Amino acid sequence: MLIPAEKDSRARRERVARRASRRRALSAAALLSVAAVAAPALANGRFPAAGQIATHPSDPSRLLVRATYGLLTSQDGGERWRWICEPVVGFGDNEDPMLAFLADGTIIAGVFDGLSASKNGGCDWSFAPGDLLDRYVIDLSADRADPSRAVLVVSTGLGSGRFLTQLWETSDNADTWTKAGVDLPEDFLAHTVDAAPSRRERVYVSGRFGAPDYAGALQRTDDRGETWERLDIPESDDTRLPYLGAIDPADPDTVYVRLDGEPSDALLVTRDGGQTFTTIFEGQGNLLGFALSPDGASVIVGGPQDGIWRASTSSLDFEKISDVGARCLTWAAEGVFACGDEFNDGFTVGKSSDEGESFTALMHLDGLCGPLECASESGVASTCTDLWGATELTVGSQQCDGGAGTGGSGGSGGGSGPPPADDPGGCGCKIGAAGAEAAAPRGRGGAIWLALAAAGALAVRRRRRAHASARAGAA
Repeated sequence: MLIPAEKDSRARRERVARRASRRRALSAAALLSVAAVAAPALANGRFPAAGQIATHPSDPSRLLVRATYGLLTSQDGGERWRWICEPVVGFGDNEDPMLAFLADGTIIAGVFDGLSASKNGGCDWSFAPGDLLDRYVIDLSADRADPSRAVLVVSTGLGSGRFLTQLWETSDNADTWTKAGVDLPEDFLAHTVDAAPSRRERVYVSGRFGAPDYAGALQRTDDRGETWERLDIPESDDTRLPYLGAIDPADPDTVYVRLDGEPSDALLVTRDGGQTFTTIFEGQGNLLGFALSPDGASVIVGGPQDGIWRASTSSLDFEKISDVGARCLTWAAEGVFACGDEFNDGFTVGKSSDEGESFTALMHLDGLCGPLECASESGVASTCTDLWGATELTVGSQQCDGGAGTGGSGGSGGGSGPPPADDPGGCGCKIGAAGAEAAAPRGRGGAIWLALAAAGALAVRRRRRAHASARAGAA
């Protein structure tokens, strides 16, 4: 069972308090810098951007987005968005945790300090106890056939290029976690994990081995971690690291892997469980978005330099379908969701009903409506309320009920009120293939965004954990 927040370790509470204190101390400077637009007001030193979209396995109205300034959640399919600050979840700085919804609505997040989970929609968070506490959760993945189950991989440095790496699993919506099988080799540094939907005993972990070659590889188990087999990935090493994209829902031997390299990424596939690999797409830059359709029949891939490309998984003949510079892609039964660049793509979160060819904006940068509405004694109310001011002005919040920042227990301001009923994200436009309309940011948030862009803030640093969007996209 998860440890209640009030019983967390003293060290954990102190870390959360320090992070909250740092955010409060920076609030005044952030407000001044945004208001004056003299210098970019960034989220944790990064440009405000979304990096992962998670969808509830049975409730399409519930969406969760990981951004550089916290978590964004919608309970109504994207009509209104609320904010969950980083400290209440248990992460901060430049950390990009992997997120997932489980079958009963539990939200899990893998962070440096362990496995954080919320059982009440994000209002309160607590850490898994025992050997998972204070362990770095590198990656996690919910079971697509049975979302009450999930796997995660943890890693602890042992020195001299050695790591203690373990597979853990839950079968009860994260109420309990159990170590699965034996430890992985100590010279293996793990990056991503996923379980085959059609064969539960099959689990893959991607990563790389140590000196002298630092070879990239998959570790595969067919007995839930009791034994592991090393499967090397050609042309993969510490400069072209492998990240799992997805496992075919019906074929446990078909696996998509992204190689994260410089100056560009590549997408590979194996159809024999990792024995051989074929390069199926070479990007012009960073392939931050990848998603497999729920039936496994189609695949899409994309990034800021490449736009979005789609192919049938039977032919893998890719064609460009959109200029949207996807920073993440998620393919659910309701459609394709994408993280966009507000300035270039006209949205922060968009949804496509035509398999990625055009997108309707679900959220604009200025459409965040304050902290999540929770009970006064909740973690969000006690931790996030005082931190909202800086975030509110950083994103230029003004698309909310009654004006800017009035949602939840946030701040105040004179915003433009709610968007029209036929415009859930504040924008009725569609952003599609080459030459399609792109909606410019509007209002105070748009002005700030444009000014930041003019100041050179669009030089966004690479998202080295772009594999997270692929994990969600395969869900």
